[in-house]
Amino acid sequence: MALYNQPGRTTQQARVTRRTLLGGTLIAMLLLTGGWVASAAFTVTQGTTETGGGSYHSTSAIAFWTETSVGVTTVPGVAPAVLSTAVTPPTTLAGTATTYAINTPTGGDLAHYWKFTESAGAAVNTEVELAFTVSTGAGITAVTSYVETQATAPGAAIVFSLLYDLGSPSGGTITLNSVTEVSQQCSAVGTCP
Repeated sequence: MALYNQPGRTTQQARVTRRTLLGGTLIAMLLLTGGWVASAAFTVTQGTTETGGGSYHSTSAIAFWTETSVGVTTVPGVAPAVLSTAVTPPTTLAGTATTYAINTPTGGDLAHYWKFTESAGAAVNTEVELAFTVSTGAGITAVTSYVETQATAPGAAIVFSLLYDLGSPSGGTITLNSVTEVSQQCSAVGTCP
């Protein structure tokens, strides 16, 4: 063997070299074939809290009823009327800009809002079903509300603000994780798909 015939090396040095070479090869093979064993020592730790925001807008909308903005606000001191949760009768929309609630509001509470614009010349006596899903730190709540357009088409666009009362800020931390809104035009007043 070439290891035994190297000048200046003893047989013992050659055996150590051969053992080292074989041991290193064996360890390398074990790591390649069972690499998952070596990775078992890794741990996952939680970093800083991530925050995000945004809103999802569907690709199609009711022509005369469009969502124009969303955000967080405060419920006014005089709590707004709550929208109907029954198909019959729906809440008939006012002829001027108005704020409505989709759950029981309390003046001064934090609220998530959606602003919808009813366009000039909107279809008259038409019912719209509004399905809201609100995800907070306390869980997920689904609310379906029903509104009816006026008997006379508005001469100018009207903005309606819809509020979901999130609760009192003094009662603890309020976390609003996500909000989804889906609206659809009903086939007739009192009949929604």
